[in-house]
Amino acid sequence: MKNFTRAASTAVFIMAASFGAMAVDHLSIIGSATPGGWEIADGLLMVQEPENPEIFTYTGWLSADGEFKFTAWHNWDRPDLEFRNISEDPYNISGLISGDKGADNKFKVTESANYNVVCNLSDLTIKVEKAKYQEQPVRFNGLFFVGNATTGGWECKDATPMIWAGMNDPFKFTFTGELKATAEAPGEFKITTNPFSGWGGVWFFAGVDAEGNVDYNKISTDSTGDRKWMIDETKSYNVAVDLLTDAISITPSSASGINEIENDNMANAVYYNLQGVIVTNPSSGIFIRKAGNKVSKVVL
Repeated sequence: MKNFTRAASTAVFIMAASFGAMAVDHLSIIGSATPGGWEIADGLLMVQEPENPEIFTYTGWLSADGEFKFTAWHNWDRPDLEFRNISEDPYNISGLISGDKGADNKFKVTESANYNVVCNLSDLTIKVEKAKYQEQPVRFNGLFFVGNATTGGWECKDATPMIWAGMNDPFKFTFTGELKATAEAPGEFKITTNPFSGWGGVWFFAGVDAEGNVDYNKISTDSTGDRKWMIDETKSYNVAVDLLTDAISITPSSASGINEIENDNMANAVYYNLQGVIVTNPSSGIFIRKAGNKVSKVVL
């Protein structure tokens, strides 16, 4: 949390005061039931509900009889920000308790599958139900740009979210907005799956073809060479990612020519939370604002 600007830190404090002691800015699922295991940086980042920031949702893979619990921190020194099973029966999935008050009881599911997970920190309840989509294991509900081609630069906490297609097409993510270059050099970015993990966790880089050349139309978790995507010209772009086919496309957007009506766009700006979920009536908090081809992080 130390990487927030003063304004952002103030906003988080106000949110915590408004929503009570349980209010947190993110929540991840960790454990042997998840693809990331017990490494917090590899946890499954949940989506914070825009209209109720104490509700977090996730849809994705949990393995049978593996253990899992939740954390809102980046290491193990804040048990008060861990959320565990209030029951000693791991298959009794109904209630949460913070780690500074209860035993280290975990949760389990009886069948390996994609699940809908909902945690409500205001009343410390949890629901885990098998999802309708079961064609492929789902891991990520969010992708985020980090780099000097974005408004947030190389600060992970200021990463720019992509828009998730949801469980109708759970491996696709899109973004439309301005990406930047400088007079001296192209802009660069790569993609993280959890900006709260800093430089840990799973990252995506430009791919490599059969001859070992960089393939900017492919994405890969292989970090060899730290292969970033390059932006040669400041303008609005459409970016589409398909994790099922390891494909990415970056094309100029038709929004590039409308800078002259930026004020009108600002009046019709669209707001998203930090997981890329649209917010219809943003109030207090930190949001991503998209107005025409301009994308920025704002504190309201």
